[in-house]
Amino acid sequence: MSVEEKANWFDKALKFALDGKIHLIMKSNKGGTAKWAIIDSEKNLVLNSNLEWEPEPPRAKDRDDSFLMRSRFDFDTAITLYEQLKTYAA
Repeated sequence: MSVEEKANWFDKALKFALDGKIHLIMKSNKGGTAKWAIIDSEKNLVLNSNLEWEPEPPRAKDRDDSFLMRSRFDFDTAITLYEQLKTYAA
């Protein structure tokens, strides 16, 4: 996907349904850099970089740097992790 195509999607949506209750959600956009998370909205879990689900702390102040590093990604990395999860879960 080209940078222009991504920009068009970003302008239109901040949340994409991936599968059932699993969504790709933009969680922040600082300095033009978006950070995305893969969320199971039914169970309030977030996919981390180890392809494991962990609880999403309800308050932003409870999300430390370690949590953010494990669970927030650029768009391409988030999509790659989700594709890996589908492969390993099958």
